Amino acid sequence: MTDDRRYHPTQDQLAIAGAMDDALAELLPIARLHASTEETADTWAQLDALGAFGVSRAEDLGGSGLGAAEEALIVVALGKRLASPTVLATVAAAHTDFDGLFAKGAAARVAAGYRRGDHIVVVEDAAAEFVLLREAAGAALYRAPGAARPLDGRNWAARLAGVDSLGEAVATLDAAGLLRLRLLDAAALAGVAEAALEMAVEYAKLREQFGRPIGAFQAVKHHCANMAIQARCARDQVSFAAVAIDQGRADAELAVEAALVAACAAAIDNASNNIQIHGGIGFSDEADPHLLLKRAQLLAQVAGGLEAATDRLAALPSVP
Repeated sequence: MTDDRRYHPTQDQLAIAGAMDDALAELLPIARLHASTEETADTWAQLDALGAFGVSRAEDLGGSGLGAAEEALIVVALGKRLASPTVLATVAAAHTDFDGLFAKGAAARVAAGYRRGDHIVVVEDAAAEFVLLREAAGAALYRAPGAARPLDGRNWAARLAGVDSLGEAVATLDAAGLLRLRLLDAAALAGVAEAALEMAVEYAKLREQFGRPIGAFQAVKHHCANMAIQARCARDQVSFAAVAIDQGRADAELAVEAALVAACAAAIDNASNNIQIHGGIGFSDEADPHLLLKRAQLLAQVAGGLEAATDRLAALPSVP
């Protein structure tokens, strides 16, 4: 009996994701986040027109009907451009059976939320109509609260607001949907890891010390090499997991949890090293490096945290 398992996306799948990545490069410059952490109405409309929110939605419902591999690669591209958590949550919400998300013809905004102790934390978006809330054991879709009080004064990549209850859920994610949600979490974080690597390498080529680009110095080379390894491992593990889901393999859940652990660590480590390579300017508010670290930390929190992902991975049975 032949083993027809694949471990990489096909060339056609890579081409679809590459076309989306090219479009997003112009649409979502990272510098936009200095003005606002929320995507503008025009940006949202262009993302909708590109099909970003209906990647996995059936074609007869107006979506693209693509699989996990295409969707994961497109979310890597969104993560690389630091697309807002609302964009990512809206992509993931398509895995619920709630048709109200597309009732107006265009995708309704879905804010990202997670439980923190006795409170619910919502990544604030003034135009969000729904919230995709992560719990320890699952995720559900709720209508957005009318008002929320500030949670704290920390300067996250997006403002946070705390609420106690979101009322009755309008839809829940089943086991398959939850697996796709965690895959998309990993994909977005893998994109942040790639963005940090590219930003660091470009700066190392331009910044000079003692008459040479700082990229010529061994210490900087080592940082960039380690960042490249982590970014590649995260992206490859996300790709492996997505293909495993598409093929219905028994190791799909293991691959997804491994991807989330790898991508979470890669995003935070690479974003931190990017700041170090930028030196003093890396810590300044007007520069871009801090945006990547804050976004990596925020996405990790929304996904439930690295520790929870590691615990789930450790608890999974071995797959022959």
